[in-house]
Amino acid sequence: MVEEHKNWRELCKAALQAKNPDDLMKILQDLNKALKREEQVRRDFREAMRQDRPSEAA
Repeated sequence: MVEEHKNWRELCKAALQAKNPDDLMKILQDLNKALKREEQVRRDFREAMRQDRPSEAA
């Protein structure tokens, strides 16, 4: 089964529209996961950029 990952913007909109507290809690948990995924992608990108740079101490 392929899990669909919604982006944080979609999840924020869904949270604003949620009427049921249980639904809101699930959306917020998904939002937290989405933000952590995005943070990791950015961290990995910064690390890759650092490794690709030539050494500045020449």
